[in-house]
Amino acid sequence: MTDSNNVVSIQGLQREPRENKRGASLPAPVVAVREKARSLLAEQVKLLFAKVDDSLFAMAEKAHGQEEQDGLFQALRLLRVERRKVVDQFADNVARAFLVRDSSEDGREDLYSADNLSLVHNDDLEQLVAVDTMVANAKRDFAEPLTEISLRLNTLLSVKIYDKNNPLGPDAICDAFVEASRPLNLHIRARLTLLKKFEQVVMLNLGKIYDQCNDLFVEQGVLPSLKQQRRAARQQQRPAASTSVPHSGAQPAGPAALGGSVTAAGYGLLPVNSGVAPMAAQDLLSHLGALQSHLPGSYSDGGIQLLNVNSLLQERLVDVRQSAALTKVDSDIIKLVEMLFSFILEDRNLAEPIKTQLGRLQLPLLKVAIADKSFFSKGGHPARKLLNELADACTGWQAKDNYESDPLFKKVSEVVARVLAEFDQDINVFSLLLESFREFIERERKRAQKLEQRIVDEADGRAKTQAARARVAAVMDALVAERDLPPVVTEWLNKVWSNMLFLSCIKDGTDSESWSRDVRTARDLVWSVHAPMPESRKQLQGLLPALQERLKVGVEAVSLNSFEARRMFAGLKDVYRERFALAQRITEERARLAREEARDEVREQLRDEVLEEVRAASQVAQAEVQEVVELPQMEELEQVVAEVELKVQTAETEAVPENDSYWQQTFRLAQGSWFELKRGGEEQFRCRLAAVIKDIDQFIFVNRNGAKVAEFTRVELAQALRAAQLLPLDDGMLFERALQSVIGTVRKSRGEMH
Repeated sequence: MTDSNNVVSIQGLQREPRENKRGASLPAPVVAVREKARSLLAEQVKLLFAKVDDSLFAMAEKAHGQEEQDGLFQALRLLRVERRKVVDQFADNVARAFLVRDSSEDGREDLYSADNLSLVHNDDLEQLVAVDTMVANAKRDFAEPLTEISLRLNTLLSVKIYDKNNPLGPDAICDAFVEASRPLNLHIRARLTLLKKFEQVVMLNLGKIYDQCNDLFVEQGVLPSLKQQRRAARQQQRPAASTSVPHSGAQPAGPAALGGSVTAAGYGLLPVNSGVAPMAAQDLLSHLGALQSHLPGSYSDGGIQLLNVNSLLQERLVDVRQSAALTKVDSDIIKLVEMLFSFILEDRNLAEPIKTQLGRLQLPLLKVAIADKSFFSKGGHPARKLLNELADACTGWQAKDNYESDPLFKKVSEVVARVLAEFDQDINVFSLLLESFREFIERERKRAQKLEQRIVDEADGRAKTQAARARVAAVMDALVAERDLPPVVTEWLNKVWSNMLFLSCIKDGTDSESWSRDVRTARDLVWSVHAPMPESRKQLQGLLPALQERLKVGVEAVSLNSFEARRMFAGLKDVYRERFALAQRITEERARLAREEARDEVREQLRDEVLEEVRAASQVAQAEVQEVVELPQMEELEQVVAEVELKVQTAETEAVPENDSYWQQTFRLAQGSWFELKRGGEEQFRCRLAAVIKDIDQFIFVNRNGAKVAEFTRVELAQALRAAQLLPLDDGMLFERALQSVIGTVRKSRGEMH
């Protein structure tokens, strides 16, 4: 299967068929030419599939990895199955293009409009360049027959025919094929190969098809003498034009190429249609290398401006007394790189001095892009990785006084300077510098992480302490609320067992066995002085030895001094002695009552007295029974602790509605994300989310060096986001963000042109 990231998908193209409504209204010569062109182009597309088949098979055999090979073989099978459908759809699209709309209509649907093109990573950029290149070449190579077709169509149709809406123009034919192949889920290499073969088999042979279409128009009597008229007009214009050619014989550059300026003595950068040979890639690289070597080593406080490469090349060619034109591909690459660096120099993630340094890489990266066409599509390209690494490391960097001496700024400046000095055409320079820079950053991050970890640990410790005290207090309140405990028991709970619970909570948490054991000990201690007597005497006798051992463990754990411990154990012993004495008295009274009841003569005398005494004892026992019943069970104590945890986490949430977008955003913030924090009037700085302290819902922010600069509760954070006091910085690698911005600009411009 192919990787979805390597598949270019053009979606949403559903043109409304209008053949039935408007096909019959076309003039007979147009219909004849339409059918002729449809037949000829369909035959050419059939031929290209055989060539694509051979190419894909050879590519699959030489594929670098299993994933790529699988993708190419899958594309090979798919094209064999779907080729007839693609040919038929292409032919229909060619015919449909003759239903021309004028500029007053809602605009021709464009394959590359912002609504119709789904861009996946960088693959679409290669397709855009491929399509643009073949269209531009065809317009250049077949300008004359295309013009004749446009003029003839203009005499037959009520719609004005121009470059973009010519149904036989390279735009329309290329769009027809791209749309026909749109549903094919192809690996990017397979799709680009398909486009390349379309260019070789169809687009490069359009001249023959145009000639046949013009001949058919002549047979139909449509402007039969047009060619002779145009030839005569050119002959009349040629003498006048020849007088404007400089003495050197070089062609003058047009305004489009030179921004309205005129080259000195005919030297400089000339238009592609001026007749001068396009500059070879190696020559272009040499000129760019010369320009790179003359870039200044440092820049003024105003920072670097985006380089106008065409102007620099113009000056360079004039200096060396040469004239040359740029190929369409090279011209496009220059524009793309300029757009990339325009984004980089405007990126708010980076401080101005850093952007100044990164801007100096424009010419080196332009050289990389011209020499290696995979630069835009290969995410792991060393030059791209170096740029991304530099930008990522500098995201939180701020320019303070004497920033030139800052270690990070000095290292970035050193890397950039070495690229300018050492890079010619060997991209290994980028790999070596990347490795060196990563080692530097790793050392810097380790130093910052030590400070950051201390800050986070301190905040986490405070949060755990706060939460633990709240949970211990909840357990104690549940055990002693509205209970009249002996003072020594209260002292045990306050001095020993609350501290014991606190230690268990901090060390092991409330889900641990040690926490449950210590909570049970506290409950057993309270029960031991409220158990009904004499009914609980045996149970209490069995509990006391184990309870005493657990209390001794607690005394040692909280480091209670021995004097206090002996006093408190003695006091507790006195309480238990009184409890057992009470049980003994009640038992004896009950026995005496039984004996007296056996004596009839005494029973009446003593009844009232004995009954009163037994009633008093029973009331004491009954009161203690009632209190034991009310003592919370372990499950209830666990619930109390859970409610406290929930209360700690949601203490302030009532101030913000649950569906508030900024409140919801606080749950999606990733640890390590960078922000711009504004305080006071104009004070602002960059910070990173270092940690979220869950116990108290606290967010800790640090600067690049690991020092804490801010902390927010969740409610405070939501309010800061709402007030734009805290602004998230863009995620993702700089080059990829820049490339996506460029792609969006290309889509928009193509949509506006069409």
